[in-house]
Amino acid sequence: MKIFFFGGTFDPPHNGHQLIIDYSIPLCDKFIIIPTKIAPDKRNLPLANNTHRVNMLRFITNDKKIKINDYEMKSNRINYTYITVMHLKERYKDCSLHMIIGADQLLNLHKWKKYKQIMKEVNIICFNRNTKLKLLNYNLLKSKKIQFITNFNIDISSSDIRKNFYNETDYFLNRM
Repeated sequence: MKIFFFGGTFDPPHNGHQLIIDYSIPLCDKFIIIPTKIAPDKRNLPLANNTHRVNMLRFITNDKKIKINDYEMKSNRINYTYITVMHLKERYKDCSLHMIIGADQLLNLHKWKKYKQIMKEVNIICFNRNTKLKLLNYNLLKSKKIQFITNFNIDISSSDIRKNFYNETDYFLNRM
């Protein structure tokens, strides 16, 4: 069985997430979305609470192959990906695991805790979010365990959505 998993804060989930999911569904047997509670690379907790983020994810997902997994949200520790990978390997024995990430995260992968273990345990599907990142000389590109989706031209992030929301809110409040 081919299992894809897609982790992140999803604060909020957006059209880019939905397009990644829609692109991936025909390629896998099961698609697992893993919203995190405490991401190691983020300074702050997500603004939306766990329930709201899960409900927003349910709103953009409508395929029977999709499962929203609350493993990381139930945790009270920083959620390192290698721990989640080991959890998935234990739960889905004899399955092929494929981790979905963006090109921006691929560039940071060497900073992830136990990234070599992650590389050993999973295949990676890397979506280039039109981030204009130069991946050409990056050493990980030599790995046969990474598949690049280069024709994916969505330049959107949850951080940008939150920033724009606050800018618009400040503008509105200052006009009152």
